[in-house]
Amino acid sequence: MQLQQSSLFESMFGEGFEEIVFFSDPKTGLKSIVAIHDTTLGPALGGTRIWNYRSEFEALKDVMRLAKAMTLKAAGAGLNLGGGKAVIIGNPEEIKNEYLLRSYGRFIETLGGRFITGEDVGTTLEDIRAMAVETKYVTGVMYDPSPFTAYGVYAGMKACLRHVYGDDSLEGIHVAVQGLGKVGLELAKLLIEDGARLMVTDIDGRRVRECIEIGGKCVEYVEPSRIYSVECDIFSPCALGGVINDSTVKKLNCRIIAGAANNQLESEKHGEMLSRMEILYAPDFIINAGGLITVANEYMHGEINPDILKREIERVGERLEKIFRMSESMLDRSGMPMSTSKAAEMFALQRIERIAGMKRIYIP
Repeated sequence: MQLQQSSLFESMFGEGFEEIVFFSDPKTGLKSIVAIHDTTLGPALGGTRIWNYRSEFEALKDVMRLAKAMTLKAAGAGLNLGGGKAVIIGNPEEIKNEYLLRSYGRFIETLGGRFITGEDVGTTLEDIRAMAVETKYVTGVMYDPSPFTAYGVYAGMKACLRHVYGDDSLEGIHVAVQGLGKVGLELAKLLIEDGARLMVTDIDGRRVRECIEIGGKCVEYVEPSRIYSVECDIFSPCALGGVINDSTVKKLNCRIIAGAANNQLESEKHGEMLSRMEILYAPDFIINAGGLITVANEYMHGEINPDILKREIERVGERLEKIFRMSESMLDRSGMPMSTSKAAEMFALQRIERIAGMKRIYIP
């Protein structure tokens, strides 16, 4: 994204953004940006990321990209929420303290509920609780969303298996898991319990050893650079975004891609490439929505029933099946079946457009 002085509004708001707010507090060192993309369905919900960006322009580009993705995720998950995101610029190990977090909470409060925030990269449950001293517009204070994100990916994998193999059993299914953070490790546990065989990788050897201790002979380690070429049924990216790109897509040796990472495709063309390669891709903002569903329920209802919440998250699989059918029934400009990534975007945008159309009727 190029931000030019002559077209500042076009550069920043050309993709449907409603509001981008900058906040600085020199006394605490806080520098923050909140991007609110779309509030057609409700207030924007998105996590706060603390990251040591190389520049303020890089931070702005990232927060806009993430906010737009949250709009699609909330709409695709059937939530009455819009999409937004926030970033705080700096190394979380160096800048985080009670004063900065409370100052940030006061900033969020000034937005009057148009934006609700929670955990993301660089923030923890304790950080959100510090923000909550100054603002009521936070969520994820009571429940760790990671296990619920993992459960949604697990449910989505089963939908993928039904679509490809006609059977959703994980017994003997070979899964390559990239990244064993909080979500990746929880997902690995669910897969091991169901009899899957795992090939795992992570830059942190402790996480790998923990997973092998849990799964025993069902788990093998592979070097990070080799995870893409592992022969498997499912490749599950659960770490960084942009991992499906020009370099890696040629190495893939799987039938299904289903993982928890955000923004797995470097660009839409890679979704089209997967479609031509007959690799079923579970769009990330659909399959990894379990955590969002959790924090949304906490914000709207307070106490939540984990059993009821799990049943709601299991609907991730139903949504994926609808998207797979859409993909097969629609053709792209080249006459090929539409990629599942494009079909997922249409699935989410259609809901936003229909709700927007319904809201044309004025209610006093």
